Amino acid sequence: MRAFLLPIFDRPRLPHSVAFMLCALLALWLVLCPALARAAPASTLPGPLGSLSAGSGGSSAADEEQRALQAQRDATDTANQEADALAQALDRLRARAQAPAPVLPAPLGDAELAGLLARWQERIPANASQEVLERLLADERDAIAALKAGIEKSAAEQANLVTQPGSGRADLSTLQQRVQDSAEAVTAEPGEPAALTQARQLRRSAEHRRATLELALRQEEQSTIETRQRLLDAQLQAQRRELLERTPRVAWLNQRIAERGRQQLEQQAQEARAAEDAATDASPAIRELAQQNAALAAQILEHTNRLAQERAALAGDEYRQGQLAAALRDTQARLRLGGGAAVGQWLWQQRVALPTANTVQARRKTAQRQLAELRLALFNASERRFSLNSAAGRVDGAGMDASADAAARRTALWSRQAALIDQLQPLLLRRIAVLEQTEAALQATQRSGTELRQVMDKELLWFPSHRAMDGTWLREWRTVLQSAGGEESGQAFSASPWNTAHALGASLLANVWAYLAIGAGVLLLLGLRRHALRQLNAIALRVGDFSRDHFGLSLAALGWSLLYALPWSFATAALGSLLQSPQMHAALEPLGLALEQLSSFVFVVTLLHALFRPGGLALAHFGWPPERVQSQRRMLRQATWLIVPTELLGGLAFFSHDDLAISTWGRLCILTLALGLAWIAYRYFRHSLRRKGPGWHWGLIVSAALMLLQAVLATGIVLGYVYTATEVIQALLGSFVFLAAAEVLVSLLRRWLLLGERRLALNRLRAGTQAQGTHATEAGKTPPDEESQMALVTVSTQTHRLLGLLQQVLVALSLVYVWSPVLPALLRFNGVVLWYTTNTAADGVAQSAPVSLMDLLLGALILLLTFSLTRNLPGLMEVVLSASLRFSNSARYTATTLARYVVIIAGAITALSLLGLRWSQLQWLAAALTVGLGFGLQEIFANFVSGLILLVERPFRVGDIITINTLDGTVTRIRTRATTVLDFDNKEIVIPNKTFITGQVTNWTLSDDVTRLVIDVSVAHGSDPAQVRELLLAIAGEHPQVLRDPAPNCWFMALEGQGQKFELRAYVGAVGDRLQVRNDLNRGINERLAAKGIAVAFPQMDIHVRDLPGKGEGEAS
Repeated sequence: MRAFLLPIFDRPRLPHSVAFMLCALLALWLVLCPALARAAPASTLPGPLGSLSAGSGGSSAADEEQRALQAQRDATDTANQEADALAQALDRLRARAQAPAPVLPAPLGDAELAGLLARWQERIPANASQEVLERLLADERDAIAALKAGIEKSAAEQANLVTQPGSGRADLSTLQQRVQDSAEAVTAEPGEPAALTQARQLRRSAEHRRATLELALRQEEQSTIETRQRLLDAQLQAQRRELLERTPRVAWLNQRIAERGRQQLEQQAQEARAAEDAATDASPAIRELAQQNAALAAQILEHTNRLAQERAALAGDEYRQGQLAAALRDTQARLRLGGGAAVGQWLWQQRVALPTANTVQARRKTAQRQLAELRLALFNASERRFSLNSAAGRVDGAGMDASADAAARRTALWSRQAALIDQLQPLLLRRIAVLEQTEAALQATQRSGTELRQVMDKELLWFPSHRAMDGTWLREWRTVLQSAGGEESGQAFSASPWNTAHALGASLLANVWAYLAIGAGVLLLLGLRRHALRQLNAIALRVGDFSRDHFGLSLAALGWSLLYALPWSFATAALGSLLQSPQMHAALEPLGLALEQLSSFVFVVTLLHALFRPGGLALAHFGWPPERVQSQRRMLRQATWLIVPTELLGGLAFFSHDDLAISTWGRLCILTLALGLAWIAYRYFRHSLRRKGPGWHWGLIVSAALMLLQAVLATGIVLGYVYTATEVIQALLGSFVFLAAAEVLVSLLRRWLLLGERRLALNRLRAGTQAQGTHATEAGKTPPDEESQMALVTVSTQTHRLLGLLQQVLVALSLVYVWSPVLPALLRFNGVVLWYTTNTAADGVAQSAPVSLMDLLLGALILLLTFSLTRNLPGLMEVVLSASLRFSNSARYTATTLARYVVIIAGAITALSLLGLRWSQLQWLAAALTVGLGFGLQEIFANFVSGLILLVERPFRVGDIITINTLDGTVTRIRTRATTVLDFDNKEIVIPNKTFITGQVTNWTLSDDVTRLVIDVSVAHGSDPAQVRELLLAIAGEHPQVLRDPAPNCWFMALEGQGQKFELRAYVGAVGDRLQVRNDLNRGINERLAAKGIAVAFPQMDIHVRDLPGKGEGEAS
């Protein structure tokens, strides 16, 4: 276009008259063109207009070419801009690398730091005002915040430099390959315009320049790593030195501001109290003003003290926030570098030192509440200042009659109050600013703590948290045993069981009444426990009587079981709370935390013991097998004696946060617990093997898996995976607790439904026996036993299906909740790449996508869930849809089948996409399979499509009676390939679905179950037709299953050689009644005709003999 326009603009200009004439002609042509176009069809336009109209179809191709050119130009501009940025970064990096090596600053000693602080203090005037000090404090805080941000940035860059060489080499190889690929010239495609080829070549050149500069930049980065690391070290040292210089200044300014303000404010408060005392004899208004001034002065003093405390707390919060940020940064750097056991021990130390999220959240809520109160106080102070000005104006206008002395005192008090409010407002603003900074620091602390906790939850399970049990571990035991001799060992001694026992003995003597109160509560609960046992036995006797049994007895038994489980759990919880109180010795706090944690387990164990005892819920109410209950009760007793002492001692070690105690006897407790659980699982394995014999069943599978898992955990504990074993064992114990709770809940629901079924069956049985009681007594028969009949009543299959589904859901939710602390560790599988797949992006560029071990596990889990859901979906749909009267049996079957197909397809697509198989990769395979199905498996494919058509169009449903060719029967199942029909000989016939689509199907019950019976009746000649008709109609009208609407009818159809032919037409309401009604009508017709003397026609034949055969000669003689 530009080449076409340049020659025109380069020509000499035309005269003005000629230009005017050309413009006039052009305007006339533009006016006449539409008229000419309307006058003649486009196909008949002469000359250039016709050719222009004929070429309008190529406008879309031209637009497409322009869009392609513009896209190439945009990509070229973007590549050039990125290349320019890379060139500038390369120049900066080279200039930085050529800079002289910096000199590392010497570390600051305490004396030098004190000297720097003293010289800085000398520059501050001794009589500096409060505002000057506040401004200096704000400047120092801003400088410290900027230094911390710079230190964090420099530390992050330094950590990246440490991990850069390994990843940089892989990037260099990729960049070199990209440079080689982009150096190749562009080849024009067939039919491609030259302009587009040139644009593509320009884009390729820009991309080559960008790749070359990026490669040079990465090579320069690799070659200058040591230089940049030295620069960063010097920069970090300088920043940290400056931070050390400025931090004491903030503390000094806070102290100076607090001391300076406190002296003035204390004097001000004394003056206000003196003025209040002097106004005791004055008027009430003056006394009230003096009291308000004294209260304001006290508030200012209190706010000043609180401001100093909040600033000190803010400094601590910011320090902890910086420590957490540094710990998070160091943890991520260590994880990138690797290191095995050292990284695990580092993570464990950070986990122990990590503050709890509840503590930070509680402090943050406190700060937010104080902020709201301060903002409200500031608003009230402003309103009070405004009202004070208004009141002073009113008094000045109406106080002429008052005494001069009283007016002067009032004016002075008002002025003083205004000054106090003016002094209070900036103080409130300072407190609000400090609390806002505190809230921001706590939020950052919470965010860093959450990120650090997530990293630890993801990584710590895969690293050993302690050293292996080797010679060093034995020396640690020697240290722990030597620490039992005295207090000089410090924390290791305070966390030992023997020192805890000594402190507990001293606490018993010092807090006798508290322990006696707990003992009295336990004794009271033990008395109630004996009463609960008697009530459980009494309820068990009533449950055996079907006439008095009801669900309230089970709820009452559950309540008494809870009371039975209360005494010892109350004792451990109360004792744990008492030992954590402030008046107790610090060595008892870990024991209190361990007891408080153990109380929930004690409650669950004693509750299960109450459920399993004779007369408990398991035997008397749920009807569990006695052998199973006895086995579980024995296992529960063994687990209790194992878990309680090990959990108590292990909790004492872990809650003490003493790494030496955790590594020695805390680890030994966890190892004992793992081996004990393995031994219990082995005993259960032997018991299941003796009871059920060899073969795979759930008891053997679970016990074998538990034995293997506990053996692995015991090995891990020996190797140093103490934290991992602790988390897994805690999750296992929690899983057993929640599984037991789910079993009890489902058993309660099953009993409730069973009692409802029994109640209905009992009512039906009593109604039947009441009607037959007299006859049975006269006949000498024994009436049926209600108890034996009720014992045979069970819940329906549909109810079993619903309860099984509910139990599966409860178990799944419980396991997810219990194992939630361990599940984040599975995210580490995202880094285990199994293979790569190639995906095409939106711009057409092929990209490689990794498929990790996590994707493989998620794909397998989705396939497993899909399989489980397809198995349980019919029961779920049956339960959900059966409650609605709008869905018939056939509609429920169709909905269930279609839902199953949707679940299978969705699950398969999701699982395959996780494994890297996208639809773009499968569409060609799907096309090939479609062609193969069309030719090689066309019959099967036709039956499959026909099955889908039958499910959607529903020409017949499950339960319909149909006729296909010569076959009659009831549809029992509709599958994708074939349909099963049960004929009247009780034979199941499988018919391909294609037969129903291509053939003729008679559905007797599609829209209406009413069908017509046609009965042929032939009577002898000479019978009265009217009498026969009335007789047949009367027989049909008397039958109860013959419909009145439409009414039966009878027709005299023909006179035949054998007799008179009548046809009785009657309608029945169900197809299943046809045979019975036909049988009854035929029998009635036979009986009535015989009674009326009307003969039934039968076949007759007249034989006319024209010539008899002659007798033989022997006969003639």
